[in-house]
Amino acid sequence: MSNIINLFTDGKVKSNEREFTRLVGGFGEDESVISDKQIADLLGYKKGARSVRQRISENISHFEFGLHILDLKSSVPEQDTIKETLKSLGYTEQSINLSENIYILSKSGFLLYLKFAEGDKAVEVYKDFLEDYFKTKAENAHMKIGIQEQIEKLKEKKASALGMSIMSQKDEDKIKYMNLVEEYNIQILDLEKLLSKEEVVKELQSKIHMSELIESAKGNYDMDIFAKVLNVKGLGRNNLFKWLRDQKILKDDNVPYQKYMDYFSVIPVINKKTGYKSSKTLLQPKGIDYVVKRLIKANLVVTKSVNDILRELENEAV
Repeated sequence: MSNIINLFTDGKVKSNEREFTRLVGGFGEDESVISDKQIADLLGYKKGARSVRQRISENISHFEFGLHILDLKSSVPEQDTIKETLKSLGYTEQSINLSENIYILSKSGFLLYLKFAEGDKAVEVYKDFLEDYFKTKAENAHMKIGIQEQIEKLKEKKASALGMSIMSQKDEDKIKYMNLVEEYNIQILDLEKLLSKEEVVKELQSKIHMSELIESAKGNYDMDIFAKVLNVKGLGRNNLFKWLRDQKILKDDNVPYQKYMDYFSVIPVINKKTGYKSSKTLLQPKGIDYVVKRLIKANLVVTKSVNDILRELENEAV
């Protein structure tokens, strides 16, 4: 569910009498990366980062997200620290808010871009820049300061959301705020993993309290069980998730788009042996009603009423 990333500037790099701000982080390690605006500045594109984004979009099937490229607008949650870092690179508030995509590329992603946009000769032309810009890792101490600050801010947000959940009178508001608590928990854990990969497994269970997990899952239904109870031909769990993705109700990671958040609950799932953290998408009662109506509208044969489906689900474990 969480795709939190960390970006920091790390001094200046001079290459062929030109100066660039080095950008580091983003891909899970303290390696140098480069933004679409920096690429545009380097290559002298008159239309700026828009030209870079257009060329990437034309060849997007060749880029592997998480290895070559990251999209700061569509694939990661909004983070104030990322916005401030982008501004330090020359992005304006308006360009950040209005851009559909803002890409950062790893060294391998930048090499791939050069081949598509400028041809193989460009790799040789920009060899010096590649060596100067990508050769130095970020200082761990520098990254840790920024990460710790983010952790403290997230803890404050988590405490506020937890307080709101306690004060809320409506069940739907309680669920909404508890979902926020779990989201902040996951982001905190991701950041703590960056600080200390060895310690995160030990601290995992204390960071996500079982009582919070039970509260956030209460009154929600497992998609696997829902698919079985629904009993629509050819629409088992996997095909149901695929159908929801095809309908643009769920994203590629099975997390609902913002407009459909009220129909689902997404909770963290922890492997007790390995400490591996993932997420699980559950259906809220009103989500069941919505999904059934969408299935019927799509001419898929649903033989049970929503009330019957809910009664059968109540007899199953969440």
